Amino acid sequence: MTNMTFAPGWIQTIDTDGVREREDLLSYISDTYKALAGFRPRWEGMGEWSIEKLRVEAAQIEEQVLASIERQKARAIAQAEEDARIHLIHAEARKPLASTYQPFADLKELLV
Repeated sequence: MTNMTFAPGWIQTIDTDGVREREDLLSYISDTYKALAGFRPRWEGMGEWSIEKLRVEAAQIEEQVLASIERQKARAIAQAEEDARIHLIHAEARKPLASTYQPFADLKELLV
């Protein structure tokens, strides 16, 4: 048995010891490709591919999944940093004015 990453936090078990390996690999390739591309692969004769070719294809798709996960993590970190920066800007802008601030101190002179 081996586990292949399907999505962040999700794995699919591939039965490498039994007769289900071909079906497990075909299922993994089809489902994972759809998750990445938005549609299922339309490769001619995929059901006739050798086990070795299916293993290679599954490994390549898993690499794409792992790269996608890393990109999502990097975007989340960048977004959190930007949110923190904006929060500091707003917090600084809302600081109370000094107690010596007198907006109408010169009003009397202006009206005369």
